[in-house]
Amino acid sequence: MYKKGESADRSPRFLLVHGLHRLRELRKPDDEFGFGRKGEKQASPGEHFANILRDGPPLGVHVIAWCDSLTNLTRALDRQALKEFALRVLFQMSPADSSHLIDSPLASRLGRTRALFVEEGSERPEKFRPYGLPEAKWLRQVGGQLSGLATESA
Repeated sequence: MYKKGESADRSPRFLLVHGLHRLRELRKPDDEFGFGRKGEKQASPGEHFANILRDGPPLGVHVIAWCDSLTNLTRALDRQALKEFALRVLFQMSPADSSHLIDSPLASRLGRTRALFVEEGSERPEKFRPYGLPEAKWLRQVGGQLSGLATESA
């Protein structure tokens, strides 16, 4: 809790989820239509995740998530939670999967070295050439620099 006169740190925060399909705890609850009192049980990690997706951006908390297939994505997120992702990157996929995610089969026409950037509300998606993962040595160097910045600001 913040003391009177103290301001909250409103700098952007990012929650990175690499492999949403592997994190079963974050999946939407199976008993969405179950009976019982809400006050009896504690909120699940999946419910907390849905709250972060819905309420996080106005507070400066943003989610960057990766999932391996549309089937696994729909297991993890309901339709409303999926709409919370205003920026999307799609790689080559079936026309049906592409249409489900962006209302267009464009991602089915991508080659193996192309991706599609889609911003909700924009007129047309943008094709781009994705890059490979950086080397582990570079990641360690940048990670060290970032952790040094974090300790300096604390």
